[in-house]
Amino acid sequence: MRRGDDALATISLVSRLCADGVQPLKASEFWKLSARLGSGPSCLRGMNVDDLAAAHDFIGDFAQRIGALMGRATALAFELERLEQSGIRTLTPFDQHYPTRWPERLGPKAPPLLYAAGATELLDTAGLGVVGSRDVSPTGAEVAIEAAKCAVVRNIPLVSGGARGVDQLAMNAALDSGGAVVGVLADSLSRRLRDADIRAAIHDGRAVMCAPYSPDAGFSAGNAMGRNKLIYAQADVTLVVASDQGSGGTWTGATEALDRRFGRVAVWRGPGEGPGNEGLERRGAVPISEIEQLDTLLNGGDVDSNIDAPPPVACPEQGTLFDGARPASI
Repeated sequence: MRRGDDALATISLVSRLCADGVQPLKASEFWKLSARLGSGPSCLRGMNVDDLAAAHDFIGDFAQRIGALMGRATALAFELERLEQSGIRTLTPFDQHYPTRWPERLGPKAPPLLYAAGATELLDTAGLGVVGSRDVSPTGAEVAIEAAKCAVVRNIPLVSGGARGVDQLAMNAALDSGGAVVGVLADSLSRRLRDADIRAAIHDGRAVMCAPYSPDAGFSAGNAMGRNKLIYAQADVTLVVASDQGSGGTWTGATEALDRRFGRVAVWRGPGEGPGNEGLERRGAVPISEIEQLDTLLNGGDVDSNIDAPPPVACPEQGTLFDGARPASI
């Protein structure tokens, strides 16, 4: 895969591969840096610490940090080649098929680096998100399956997190019905690619698995929280099938999406719903009690004012990142 200079510079700045004791930039730092530069980060290549300080007013430790990160290019090239050979692509906002909705909807919370395997062109297509609790009831499971079939009928990808419960049920149903899936993972991408069904779907061009974390990274609650917002930003509408009340990953992800308008959120209000579903409706999620209502939402129907497309989230004004204090570590 041939890469542009800005993509390579982005990988050098934010990748956790070959960190060698240097703290990579977190997403908010990267987007602030990009705003300050006014162009892609390739302009930083080949500069020593003094050059960085003089040309960009980077002060002290930050100039040294940027210089060290940009100096990782050779070591990173070997790691990128290794990933490519295993079928994993490394995408940045400067690469084709990086999800353009993410920076538009998430602003500085959008990950500047994404590891993906499979039909990456699916990341250019908005889909139907289906999420929910791991311990879903049998009736709730049927709701997840029927929602997935709705995506298949509309010929759009099913977007979910691949976790046990609602996520996995919906993804399996979409694949079993001949549809396409976008799996946004919070655990090891490398391990997920060993699943025979996933490999078959990728081979058929019907699946892409992706994660903003290192491909070998294991599951963590923090990764799951970071992953959740990407599902809402990727989908036209995300249906919450079942949620706990006031706690848990599904509740936290849905309330964050509603509060920050990362994407349009619907909530199931019928047999199989979770104890938190009513609370999500009160928080602004669009209630539906029939799967057919998803068609109305996906068509931009005027079911509820909450389903209006959320405005882009602007990057914050330039703050204190470059005023002498070393940026906070990830």
